[in-house]
Amino acid sequence: MSLQSSSAPERVVVRRLTGALFLGYLVYLFSTPYTALYYDSLTYWELASQYYYATKSFKLLSFTSSVRGYLLPLLLFPVRVVAYLTLIPPIQFTRVLGAALAAGLFGWAAPAVWQAVVAPAALSWRRRLAFAGLGFVFWRDYFNFPLTDFLSLAVMLAAVWLLIRRGQRPGWLLLAGALCMAAVNMRPVYAGAAGLLLLGGLGLARRQGLGWPRSGRLAGAFLLGLALVGAPQLVINARHYGQYTPLVLAWKNPAAPQSLYLSQLSWGLAVQKYETTIDPAYPNARIIYVDEVGQRIMDEEQISFVYGLRDLNHYLRAVARNLPDVAALYARHFFNGLDLKYPTPYIRQVYGPTLPLSLLNYTVLFLAGLLLLGRRHQRPTGPQWLVLAVLVGPCLVAIPTAIECRFFIPIYLLLYAVLCFQWPADWRRWLRWPVALAYVAFVLLCLVVSSNSLWHMSNGPRLLWP
Repeated sequence: MSLQSSSAPERVVVRRLTGALFLGYLVYLFSTPYTALYYDSLTYWELASQYYYATKSFKLLSFTSSVRGYLLPLLLFPVRVVAYLTLIPPIQFTRVLGAALAAGLFGWAAPAVWQAVVAPAALSWRRRLAFAGLGFVFWRDYFNFPLTDFLSLAVMLAAVWLLIRRGQRPGWLLLAGALCMAAVNMRPVYAGAAGLLLLGGLGLARRQGLGWPRSGRLAGAFLLGLALVGAPQLVINARHYGQYTPLVLAWKNPAAPQSLYLSQLSWGLAVQKYETTIDPAYPNARIIYVDEVGQRIMDEEQISFVYGLRDLNHYLRAVARNLPDVAALYARHFFNGLDLKYPTPYIRQVYGPTLPLSLLNYTVLFLAGLLLLGRRHQRPTGPQWLVLAVLVGPCLVAIPTAIECRFFIPIYLLLYAVLCFQWPADWRRWLRWPVALAYVAFVLLCLVVSSNSLWHMSNGPRLLWP
């Protein structure tokens, strides 16, 4: 069946599935035991008050945070007003917003980009439901809270889809540029995506036979979209900090400006994984998995914090002198980023059972990897390389930092899509001893590496099966 003949029925499937996901997430999220917003999610909620309470009237430029972008607090501002007037707890509103985000991401955005970039064939409702089901199993509690991880990814996916499917219309490209800058404002790690999408869009336009005047107009529309969303951040930075940039400053302390990412580089040497808990039985909100090798390197090289270019140069020289150890350290970071144990950003029970979710996660990683190996001779196309760079690139940039699983969300969703959308009909041919032995070896290796990380947990160690 051709794509054209199946597009209308498929749109019906997408609408129905997205609606069902929204209702399902609503039911689930309102049944979770969380009663408040915590830490970063509470910070975004409180930052929304800067638009009004400092001046007693709405003023966009009253936003003064040097760490966070203006956009998510601005989007939360109307909701915060309603919560204030109705005295309804904020989390009740953010649950509704989270259900809508989950439904849009898993029901439409991610599958639509897959069809636009990888395979235009229609996706059955079973494959779509399996993809959404994996997202629910592994990440469901994240959607209680107003965080930027999934929101920025959904916005970036929408921008990519518009660029590929609507890339010949200036109006749609203006919207794509605006969405791209919105993702960058919420998650500055996507900063390189704007340039990549612009260059990729120009390349696609030339491949489609568009002349330079038309390509220039399309690029201008995309740049205008970037400017429209980036302009308020530029004015905020200039007014409050004297910095003329549309990018979020990401300064931890405006009195002593330092890049949040640079400071994470030194912390990433000492910490191989980081998590946050609200478990009253745990003595600290921060769960730190210490890396003894990294701490030794910091002591020997006298590295404290990376504040500027001079410290960065010292850090890079230290890495070069300890390259094998640092490579192994960052390999542990990569594994820990893919070693998901809790479906929540705020762990309610640190020592609760995590092995079932870990085993399921390792199984997904193995099967998706097996599918990718089976297609290793198929070279990615230009659009596929572009999407990989835009979405996976920020994950790789996060490897030197104190890694959290949420930093790898785009990689997780890519693997879920590979598993669900490329699962072969003749999968039973895989039921052979070599594959079974490889699976057992892979899982055992994952368990060994994971247990080593758990052994170095602060206020630990803890076991794989408490």
